[in-house]
Amino acid sequence: MHQHLVYLLLSLLLAASSSAFVLPPARRTYLASWNLPSLGGEVILSTKAEIEAAILGTDRGRSTSQSQKHQIHALISKLESMCQLSEPARDQRMDGPWVVLYTDAPPPSNGQLLVWKGIAKQVIDLQVGRYRNELYVGGKGEDEDQDAWLKAVLDARWEEWDGAYLDNSGDTAPGADFGASTWKVTFECLKISLFDVPLFTQQFKESSARTWKMTYLDDNTRIVRAGKTGREDDDLLFYMRRGS
Repeated sequence: MHQHLVYLLLSLLLAASSSAFVLPPARRTYLASWNLPSLGGEVILSTKAEIEAAILGTDRGRSTSQSQKHQIHALISKLESMCQLSEPARDQRMDGPWVVLYTDAPPPSNGQLLVWKGIAKQVIDLQVGRYRNELYVGGKGEDEDQDAWLKAVLDARWEEWDGAYLDNSGDTAPGADFGASTWKVTFECLKISLFDVPLFTQQFKESSARTWKMTYLDDNTRIVRAGKTGREDDDLLFYMRRGS
């Protein structure tokens, strides 16, 4: 059976290997108050509760109607408006693991690798300017990342965005301190393993980059709008909780 899975994965991967990704876990509530500011803290918690209720049944955004999407995005925009950080991308709370609970991104960014659906984590290392996108299928535990039979890891580096659009137009976004909220992330290597056996490796070109705009951050919640160019019309929404 394992051999048949290997052949199937290889044929599918060779037919469609590109892009970058990230993804989500089981249905439980992550509304611990942690160290939320007292001012507006109750409103923030109630908005998070509304978001989590709205994303229930959407398969982490992979099965969402237009009306559900409109409601979810409106609630997330409401939470973004309550971000109390002027420089979220430079905040130490960015560091560590994050699990995607909802995204409107297509595969594999929405947690689906080929025909298999799993959970995705972003693991950020602020000290060395690197991060990993980790995808797990069939995993256990709180983050559903333990003993997974299918794993994918995208290694990448990040730096503060300088405002130059990534579409080779030579244009620059209006504004000043872009790095306060936005990173430029550059993909380096994708590795996929089946039952912990290396199956597939892809090296990315130096130009394989995206922008991450951090629009909300607190102890246990992060919202990112990720784009191909840095322009607002191509960004994708990621709603994440602190991982373990």
